[in-house]
Amino acid sequence: MKKNLTILALCFVCSACSTTPYTGDLITESRTPAGLNVIQTSSRSVLPSGGLAGQESELTQMTALVEAIDYRTRMVTLRTESARLVSLKVGPEVQNLRQVKKGDKLTLDYFESVEFEVRQPTAEERKLAGIEVDTGASAVRGEKPAAVVAGERIDILSVESIDRKKSLITLKGEGGYVTVKPKYPQNMKFVKVGDTVVVKSSELFAARIKSIG
Repeated sequence: MKKNLTILALCFVCSACSTTPYTGDLITESRTPAGLNVIQTSSRSVLPSGGLAGQESELTQMTALVEAIDYRTRMVTLRTESARLVSLKVGPEVQNLRQVKKGDKLTLDYFESVEFEVRQPTAEERKLAGIEVDTGASAVRGEKPAAVVAGERIDILSVESIDRKKSLITLKGEGGYVTVKPKYPQNMKFVKVGDTVVVKSSELFAARIKSIG
């Protein structure tokens, strides 16, 4: 679970009114033809120090029914909510495949969150910067298959240049330089060259099987 510098920089977007940063929440929800439900949230705040802070997150959910299963080949056919059939091969790390049967419901959740704060990093954050921390867990033998995989990372970026005419900000991180166009250009007035941005990103993938009836 790895974030590149471009993705981290793109989270550094802030909405603003005429004199102060926007401080509120925005939630959007959509459902794709493939049966995916996507919920996006965006929030902004001001730190006690006066620096900008915010969070961008996205939750993608999918529910499907087990249409067929071949225990010998470990092939599972799923029917999504849009009636689309999807076949996949289950790896050997899933120990409880024989607990799954036709008609079971599979639920998949993928959550991604990026938080930023315009401030100086703590000593602990500097120590952990750029290090991926991944954890995982699966169902115990004999239970319905389930798995959770999570990852976290801290990155420290610096504002290298600001082009207010073209609404562009150049940031520098461990991976080099990247130039981005802020989502809300009007908020560029609250950022200056030399500012430090602490970015915390996290991902969570969860899958679980539930018997129907």
